Amino acid sequence: MTAPSDDFGGLVTRATRLWTGNFGNLLVLSLVFSLVAWIPVANIGFLAGYIRAVLKVARGGKAEPGDIFRAWDCFGDLFVYFLLVVVAMFALNHVPVIGQVAGFVLSVVVAPGMYGIIDRRMKFMDALRWSLETIRGDLAGWILAVLVGSIFTAVGALLLGIGIIITLGWGSLVMALQYDKGEQPRVIIL
Repeated sequence: MTAPSDDFGGLVTRATRLWTGNFGNLLVLSLVFSLVAWIPVANIGFLAGYIRAVLKVARGGKAEPGDIFRAWDCFGDLFVYFLLVVVAMFALNHVPVIGQVAGFVLSVVVAPGMYGIIDRRMKFMDALRWSLETIRGDLAGWILAVLVGSIFTAVGALLLGIGIIITLGWGSLVMALQYDKGEQPRVIIL
């Protein structure tokens, strides 16, 4: 049996290869997403489309910028899920020091559920329960995926903000591959 860090190293290597092999495609996808992500409430639907497009790439398909606009079927459940998370994060941010740590833990705990809603069209409560089960099965992997995926994305944001279009796909692929880890290949969502 391999250690979780060994598995995660392979996951990051695979994400990096997919990112470099699909660099232009992911760059355009991230640019389009960045241009529409500022629109309040609708950005949740665009995020779902972006994640589905990244999942396509992670599964060997080719994503298109138009994919960002094709994920409204999960909007309601994703909206409620995010609303619950935002309220919890707001409350946690008012607790000095421990609140920020708890906020990171919460972001790790809810990450699989977000993918469950977007990819498997789960209802928000089912996604929350499934997310908790998934985290229990691979806590270290999810902590590393959220942390490393966020760091990759943040590196781009530090480059005058515009660099995020370069690194967003890389960080997103780390998360997508963590979500797909151990799963059988699925049909690519069109």
